[in-house]
Amino acid sequence: MDRRDFLKGSAAAGAAVLTGLSQTRSWSAEMKKTESRKRPLLYGAGMIWGMWLNRPWDYEEKQMDLLKSLGGTVTSASFDWVDREKEPGKWDWSYPDHAVEAAQKRGLKQFGYIGNTPGWALPKGTDPKLGYRNPPRDECEKEFRDYCRKVAARYKGRVDMFQFWNEPNGCSWVKDGCANGDQFAVYTKWLKIAYESLKEGNPKCIVAAGALDYHEGVKEGYKYIEGIYQSGGKGCFDAVSIHPYGEPLHWQAVSDTYRVMKENGDGAKGLWITEYGWSDSKGEDAAKKLREVLTKLASPEYSYVTLANYLCVTDLPIEGTQQYGLADRELKPRPIAQAFKELAARK
Repeated sequence: MDRRDFLKGSAAAGAAVLTGLSQTRSWSAEMKKTESRKRPLLYGAGMIWGMWLNRPWDYEEKQMDLLKSLGGTVTSASFDWVDREKEPGKWDWSYPDHAVEAAQKRGLKQFGYIGNTPGWALPKGTDPKLGYRNPPRDECEKEFRDYCRKVAARYKGRVDMFQFWNEPNGCSWVKDGCANGDQFAVYTKWLKIAYESLKEGNPKCIVAAGALDYHEGVKEGYKYIEGIYQSGGKGCFDAVSIHPYGEPLHWQAVSDTYRVMKENGDGAKGLWITEYGWSDSKGEDAAKKLREVLTKLASPEYSYVTLANYLCVTDLPIEGTQQYGLADRELKPRPIAQAFKELAARK
């Protein structure tokens, strides 16, 4: 879902990256082995940040309290470049520092979003409001690397999971009309840069490619993942992230994504479902769907799914019928929240 939201340096830096990659393979393999048994990160739900709703910062804390009370284990973290470095060299970490500290106090793991280019780093002539759709211009590669490196280093040991961009095959990439299914080469170029730079900041971090828009209306989204491999992306991600929205889930997207990973020698890597859910979340039907999805994901058949994140704890900042939340805006739980709690108790 749309949010509207190469290596350059000394030989020593290069050696550090290679060491980091080796450490990551070992760490990722161990993580995979552990999660194949328990997979506690299947019970996540994303944050609707207070700043999106003109609410005070403690609104996230209240959402996290609710998620924790439901047995939740993981949630999102936002490290948008546009908000961290609004002017070149002037950094503001206050909001993510607050959110990460809040999650740490509650024992919630987080996966962090990397992307969203500030206006000063966008290609010339690009609307500054479209940073979520555009990687930086080539001349700002150094600054982008610095951003990735700083995020990974600053939150090392607290946030060790990242996804690069959001739905680059759909509405969150360069071409208009949500028609970016053929843009994998450009995405892969910046994925490599992000991967290398995040690893420099934290050699043990886990970086997911994709966060692909892969709902039921997208029949062959796996071709984008094939395109990443064809563009030299192998070795530049530790997991693949998708958004398989469906009724109740686009199961074909899940199996096809993993098939492509296996065909390219990446069957030991995890598949993340970082968004799923239903706009009609108010009634019992949504609760029934959630029970079906989480029961199936927890089965051995889907042992390769190592993280699942329901779209949001509370409703989107959109008025109308698209509710989605486990709870309403005042954080009153819906029947779907009780279903989530029941399933999370089995982990």
